[in-house]
Amino acid sequence: MRKSDIYNIDARNIGEFIDSPIVKSTITSPPYFNLKDYGSKRQIGFGQSYTEYLHDLEKVFSEVYKVTKKNGTLWVILDTFRRNGEVIPLPFDCANVLKKIGWKLQDIIIWSKERTVPWAHKGQSRSVFEYILFFSKADEFSYHVDRIRDYENLKRWWIKYPERYNPLGKNLEEVWKFDIPTQGSWGNGYVKHFCPLPEGLVQRIINLTTNEGDVVLDPFAGSGTVPAQAKFMNRKYLGFELNKSYIKLFNKYVDAKGPEKKLEHKRQKAKKVNQELFKELIINLRILKYARVLRLQLLKNEIYIKKILVKKAKKAPSGKNKLVVVNYTFLMEKEIKKDALQSQIAQCISEPPLSKFGIEPLFQFYYNEVGFTKSLPTGPLFVYTEKETNYFLSSLKEARETKKNWVYVSDIKVRVKEKDWEEKHIT
Repeated sequence: MRKSDIYNIDARNIGEFIDSPIVKSTITSPPYFNLKDYGSKRQIGFGQSYTEYLHDLEKVFSEVYKVTKKNGTLWVILDTFRRNGEVIPLPFDCANVLKKIGWKLQDIIIWSKERTVPWAHKGQSRSVFEYILFFSKADEFSYHVDRIRDYENLKRWWIKYPERYNPLGKNLEEVWKFDIPTQGSWGNGYVKHFCPLPEGLVQRIINLTTNEGDVVLDPFAGSGTVPAQAKFMNRKYLGFELNKSYIKLFNKYVDAKGPEKKLEHKRQKAKKVNQELFKELIINLRILKYARVLRLQLLKNEIYIKKILVKKAKKAPSGKNKLVVVNYTFLMEKEIKKDALQSQIAQCISEPPLSKFGIEPLFQFYYNEVGFTKSLPTGPLFVYTEKETNYFLSSLKEARETKKNWVYVSDIKVRVKEKDWEEKHIT
């Protein structure tokens, strides 16, 4: 493969430039149909019939299909337009063309772009969104959704209901909000383009579908947002663009902004540490709440538990969809037949809500305080009250000295309250 760059080559001739399937992800926004003159006699879209336009898109994306890896993806950003007094559904016409080639349509995402050209026609609201068509080459494809889960902007309810939230954060929704860059703002005038793609949108797709070192392609490179972001994120990149002035501006931009943008990428990668901390916090909240919910359910059946020791096991879970193995040691208030106790517990943990916690529990039972106390591990332990397992009361040592009432004891140290939660910070 040639070195990463943008080439002044017609996208319909990709096959003459790339002779093997090397591309992991293609991200592109084809030229508008018969709306904007991009300054090239060979351009697609301007001065063509709609049939010719679709035929040329088919040529381009057939070539893209051939050079894409088996687990690769294609992201096409398109919008509808009006002609002869009616809306032409270009995204859906294009999708049908691409499906004939072999591309598999996986999702349709709405890009809410807000800042846009204020076109409006009779009977039509102002357009503030475009469609992102997400295709794969095969049934199995690269899609790293955990990388872009949102763990910073959750409502405070995750503290009370940790079992309802993915430990890595909230999944993507099908509406993505990214403003269009204002003209001249991309590097203080480095790029002047009819509709430049937002950097954040491109970064999201690259994170979703590629790893460092993978090849990212944009057959209609335009302002160069896709290859630029690929470069800054340590991917290889290939772009094709007929307008030489865009290529010059791209090279000027990456030379000037490269170090700054690569540093920004490193900072983004560092946030992975915070995501792992959030994951640990969610799982710890689940572990502690599990003990409280189980105790309350057993209480309804007149099975009384005075105290519970909660401790993570060191072995990996064996059950499907389980996140962690946890030892729960019960101090029973009175003796009960072991078979009856285990039967009641088995029924409770096999049904929601406990079956949804992702916990593989192990149980041990004591009927006297001495045995239970001897089972407590060495090292710092923290106690929690009967009603609150998200905010430790004190250390076990302090609780004994001050004779504080507690029910749950654990080496897990959690202290987080809903009222203290600020949406932009993990407290």
